[in-house]
Amino acid sequence: MKLSIKRLWKMDEVRVTTIAIVFAIVLLGLRHRSGVLNNFSDFFFSLGTVLIVVGGTRYIRNVGLFKTFSYMAYKKRWRHGKCGDGEMRPMSMAEYTQNVVMDEMRQKPVIYSLAVGAVGYILAFLLASVR
Repeated sequence: MKLSIKRLWKMDEVRVTTIAIVFAIVLLGLRHRSGVLNNFSDFFFSLGTVLIVVGGTRYIRNVGLFKTFSYMAYKKRWRHGKCGDGEMRPMSMAEYTQNVVMDEMRQKPVIYSLAVGAVGYILAFLLASVR
């Protein structure tokens, strides 16, 4: 049992969803309204907001200016000898992007957070319109 919980917690989707649910429950506790449908609508809206923010920041992290910041930090580490790769020269920006930024092992799942966040928004809208 303990091993399976640890294995589940290492899955990024489970970790992000659990944190988003806890955050939505805390917000629901702080802003409790009368009516079950209103509270469910608030819960799904909070859940969707957290998941869309997480998915958006993960997407933005791998493009444009953030990729440049990551490359600049890599070059600084290389100059100070903190990169233990034994490279004779630092990678170019294109090599760094291909080898490090686009590495599948370093990618965080973006689609899951955005899709579940959108479903949360749709559920919140449907529950709010039922009244």
